Amino acid sequence: MSPGGHVGPGMYPGGYPAGPPPRTGGSKGLVAILAVVVLAASVFGGALASGWRPIDMEPDRGTFEAGAILPGEGTIPSPGPDSTLQERIDYFEEQAELRLEAHGESLVSGSLEGWLAAFDPTLHSSMSGRYETLQAMDVSQFDYRITSGPHEDTSGPVETYDVSVAVSYCFVVPAGECIPTDTAMETVWSETDAGFVIIEMKESDHSPRGPHPWEADDLVAATGERTVVALPSHMEEHLDFTLQEAESAAALVDQYAVWEPVERYVLYVAGDDEFDRWFGGDMGDNVVGYALGLDGTYQGTLQETTMPTVVAVDRTGWGEEFISTVRHELAHVATLHRADSTRNYQETWWMVEGIAEYIDYEGPVGNYPRLQDVSGFVNDGGCSSDIPPPSNSDSALAGSGSYGCAFLAVTYMVDEYGQDDFLQWFGESVREGKSPSRSAEDIYGKSSSELMEEITRYIQETV
Repeated sequence: MSPGGHVGPGMYPGGYPAGPPPRTGGSKGLVAILAVVVLAASVFGGALASGWRPIDMEPDRGTFEAGAILPGEGTIPSPGPDSTLQERIDYFEEQAELRLEAHGESLVSGSLEGWLAAFDPTLHSSMSGRYETLQAMDVSQFDYRITSGPHEDTSGPVETYDVSVAVSYCFVVPAGECIPTDTAMETVWSETDAGFVIIEMKESDHSPRGPHPWEADDLVAATGERTVVALPSHMEEHLDFTLQEAESAAALVDQYAVWEPVERYVLYVAGDDEFDRWFGGDMGDNVVGYALGLDGTYQGTLQETTMPTVVAVDRTGWGEEFISTVRHELAHVATLHRADSTRNYQETWWMVEGIAEYIDYEGPVGNYPRLQDVSGFVNDGGCSSDIPPPSNSDSALAGSGSYGCAFLAVTYMVDEYGQDDFLQWFGESVREGKSPSRSAEDIYGKSSSELMEEITRYIQETV
């Protein structure tokens, strides 16, 4: 799915492959479009005012001693009244780095006091909520680095410094072992008698796709053996159910994660308000879920590292449609996570969405919810010789029929030639960007056009 559209084609790794449009017929009457798409002394007093650094951490998180980051700590001396701008900038940059390091350490180590020590008291309420959210999601790494600045601003009544920072974070898997996600933030700092503090922390912009849910809203969260789930705090009563369904879906889709293991599936559940804001929104009114490839700094390079999923529960409800959407989106993660290629979209769209539909639906073909839509679409001339991706101008019947054809195509290939061969074809064509026809010749001894003739004939016979 392209970021601005809701049915049209898009890029899978690092983007939004288009997902199923509304299911207009069938016994379930489901409606869905899915997509695959980085203090002040008055509070703490004395030595705690300017920062907080973990010293001796006990095995149980949250029980450790800490020491202060004192004003002037560091290798660069505090500049005097006759200092140059560059001397002031160098001093502040070191101080900011010290505070950001202690700030991230405090979060991972479980010290709310240390986390808040980096902020002006006016931010303590909102940043306490962010701390609780990240703790509930079992944050295991939260490393800052300054990417731009500091830039001194003397235009206001108080001198401030603008600093752009990147945050590399992980959930559950320990730092050093995890593959982090990056996000970028803009911060504004001011100097107080106790040292430098952040007086404004802006939400990450739309590159890389921000704001991330944990910075936009206070969330309740839980972790399981394979998943991390997070919901707006007003949905807390559904937390246990969400974790249960996410774990069940993860156990299913893990069977198809044959290229790159998924560390943890991250599932965010959103209401309409959150869905319109998280990761930049722009999903369209009919979209009910998406999987989004995000970049991170891993092994010294910026690359796609994680693929969180978002489900719009105000549109699915908490029943069968919600469960199906979770399974479909986690299937995208299992099959597209850390893929190298964004080529061959027109030719491989049916593989991308077809395999997600195939993994989600485990019943007999005759009961597949979109089968009636496929029949209507075929009667109108659809899927006669190819299965192209739907466009924004397509009717609901054509959109749903296209996704149903993709499901039937994958079903045919698996039943006729075996799952292992199809996954090899998928991996080479979708994930590696090889020519689908050349790959088909190597695996099946037939061209992709010959296989498509078989597929479309099967679809015609099935409906």
